[in-house]
Amino acid sequence: MPYYPGLFFSSMFTPRINKETNWDTIAAFIRENAFGMLVNVDDAGTPHATHIPVTLVEKKDGRFVLHGHIAKENPQWNWFTRGTALMVFTAPHAYISSSWYEKEKIPTWNYIAVHIHGAMRIMDEATLLQSLEVLMDHYEAPSACPVHISDITPKSLENNMKAIVGFEMDVQEVNARFKLSQNKNDHDYFSVITHLRARGDENSRRIAAEMEVRRPPAG
Repeated sequence: MPYYPGLFFSSMFTPRINKETNWDTIAAFIRENAFGMLVNVDDAGTPHATHIPVTLVEKKDGRFVLHGHIAKENPQWNWFTRGTALMVFTAPHAYISSSWYEKEKIPTWNYIAVHIHGAMRIMDEATLLQSLEVLMDHYEAPSACPVHISDITPKSLENNMKAIVGFEMDVQEVNARFKLSQNKNDHDYFSVITHLRARGDENSRRIAAEMEVRRPPAG
């Protein structure tokens, strides 16, 4: 099971049975669900949060960082370099009915959430431009007529870059909670999968698929 060296898994309350420490699994989840919530605090200790897309980047020395940007009008960037920030990633979640269990009558909720803590740095113009290019190319790729950053007029690009602040956030602490009925016996576990698939919505299907990967049916 691969681990990202140097990480200290902390913060969010995560029972051992739900804790995910496989960095490849965590990194894949971040890349698939890259619209996260950035949280930091101002000088008075008041928390600020912004929902933004970010890119997980591996540096030449093997470290990982997050690249992103926010509007310059958003005051949150004024505290980027003071203390550490938190980036929250979450996506699939599903209500688990107790009627799906053989005996137990307490319902619950299955979900996946990843918290990243790290120091922040404000990007220079060249790094910000490169970050925007990577972000744009990634999300334009599935389009029938993808747009490249070079298609934007120089003046428009310049004006827009002046209106944002780019950041690089170190991946220093990671806490990943994959709450997926790990505490249930096989009967209840596979009953949950069956009912989630029957429900049919995207969240339920994704939770069921993740559960199947973690405990394949016997035989």
